[in-house]
Amino acid sequence: MFTRHLRNRARSRGLRSAGYMSDELPTTPAADRTASWLADRGVDTIFCVTGAGNLALVDALSRDGRIRLIFCHHEQAATMAAQGHARVTGKTGVALVTTGGGAANALTGVLSAQLDSIPLLVILGNESSYHCKNMQNFRAYGVQGFDAVSVFRPISKFAERVEDAEHLHSLLCNAWLAAQDDRPGTAVLDFPMDIQRTYVSSADAWAPPGRGFRKSASPIERRVVGEFARNLASAKRPLLYLGNGVRDSASLELARGFIERHKVPFLLSWSALDLFDDNHPLNVGRAGIYGDRAANIILQKADLLLCLGTRLAIPQVGYDVNDFARQADKWVIDIDEIELTKFTGSRWHTVHSSAENFLHLVSAEVESPLDSQLESWHADCQQVWNALPRVKPVVTAEPTTSCVHSVDVMEALNVCLPNDAIIVTDVGAGLLSGHSFLRPRGKQRLFTSQGLGEMGFGLPASIGAHFGAPGRPLICLNTDGGIMFNLQELQTVRTYNIPLKLFVFNNQGYAMIRISQSNLFGSHYVGVDPDSGIGFPDFGQIAETFGLRHFELSDPSRIETTVEESLKFEGASLVEVIMSQDQQYQPRLATKKLADGTLSSPPLEDLDPLIPLQVLSDLLDGRVHPRSREIRD
Repeated sequence: MFTRHLRNRARSRGLRSAGYMSDELPTTPAADRTASWLADRGVDTIFCVTGAGNLALVDALSRDGRIRLIFCHHEQAATMAAQGHARVTGKTGVALVTTGGGAANALTGVLSAQLDSIPLLVILGNESSYHCKNMQNFRAYGVQGFDAVSVFRPISKFAERVEDAEHLHSLLCNAWLAAQDDRPGTAVLDFPMDIQRTYVSSADAWAPPGRGFRKSASPIERRVVGEFARNLASAKRPLLYLGNGVRDSASLELARGFIERHKVPFLLSWSALDLFDDNHPLNVGRAGIYGDRAANIILQKADLLLCLGTRLAIPQVGYDVNDFARQADKWVIDIDEIELTKFTGSRWHTVHSSAENFLHLVSAEVESPLDSQLESWHADCQQVWNALPRVKPVVTAEPTTSCVHSVDVMEALNVCLPNDAIIVTDVGAGLLSGHSFLRPRGKQRLFTSQGLGEMGFGLPASIGAHFGAPGRPLICLNTDGGIMFNLQELQTVRTYNIPLKLFVFNNQGYAMIRISQSNLFGSHYVGVDPDSGIGFPDFGQIAETFGLRHFELSDPSRIETTVEESLKFEGASLVEVIMSQDQQYQPRLATKKLADGTLSSPPLEDLDPLIPLQVLSDLLDGRVHPRSREIRD
């Protein structure tokens, strides 16, 4: 009787049309098969917000028991936590959210991972498949659903809906491949609630996966490798620019081998600062609009630039891409062919390839070490750094209350942080001061959201990092503005007893926007501080509410003592750093208003505050850019 019931149920769900024989009865709900499939691929943690649209999946994952479900208080935070987990483990992060507002809330985290090339699988619940198929022209599906696939498709590598159980296996495989293959990114799987409960057969009877998502770069022509090798052999001032795309073990090993063999100086993008110790003798700094003065000058003096694993975004190249490394033949190696279309001209050489493949071929082609011909270049780089060391920016106005400088906090962290610490930043002071002045060493990991730069990333990403590496010291550099965007996740910290050290840089508002309003709108402040319409809580009370130990850091003489004490505290702590509203984030590339009222953007090497023209000229061997003279007249 029960067997007949199952067969009738199978017929009613159309499973015979999927190719099942009469004695191949579907016995497992699709949600259970999905839970098992994910666990079999090494997924051990999923960040989740439970809702009506994902109940069957949540139930199946809980009963399977091999995957931890970490419950956040906002879907945006769940996707960001999954990112943090992916960044410290090197595996694909997974988030599970519900339909309607749950799917919509996940949008920011999905886009953030896509822009930063972080492998992420996001499973969305949705209304039943009947509504998804028959309400395509409606604003709303069923009770609260919508066409999430159409919304997510432009901002992810893969976005599909499971329309029947027959295609579930294929879609799971293709989503998994999409998140990881070539340039990683986000895969989104929309999973209607009735399909989650549909019974499917055992795994070996599932439909085979599709063709996959792999779009590997074409083989590099031997002549291209030979041309680069000749370029390199004749270069007097070669330079490497390394980004997050060389983080995988194979690429990083090849990059390190190339650097050590040929003694070529290198720059690191902000996403790659922790790939080498900051004090590595060939590390010449961090270039860009918030870069090191010395690094930018060295970049502009190079005669050959090899860029690996970095997409060379505007914060790196400045506002005039043709003036970037203007004396150099520039070789850009990128797995994403679209990124290469940004660079045109005779001195740009673009190669569609992975960093690993290109380095492997070049290492075999360039046999003789270059170190002997680069001694004068090494000395030149050192001379520039001796003349322009990395120094703390100034406060432009005298503070009215006791406060500390964010850079002094970074220097204290440089002294006190263990060699295996994980540091996650939000935007503002934590991002700018952290990525400018922290000196990564050992196994320290430093990351933030680079491409999207969204407020609210730091706290949930730190939570994800904890579950990816639970034994490592965990520090989040946040701000009074940024923390408010996901403040609710402090309860997640409390629920799971995460020993997070949360630094909140309190400058009473949105300092970066305030600076822009000062420079561009005559200090007409709107919506950036308590005097212009936006307020902030008492962070001592916030710490008490969520069970964190509160430290206030306002005495410059106690910075290192307080930082050390907070790091040694066994539980979660909130370190409130009292800053001046007038602290600037310098050096930086700043557009200047000329005497006639027009605006002029200085070249990348001429950062604000401006140094004497003669000093700049001497370090550039007399090759001063005309705009550097213009903005000083």
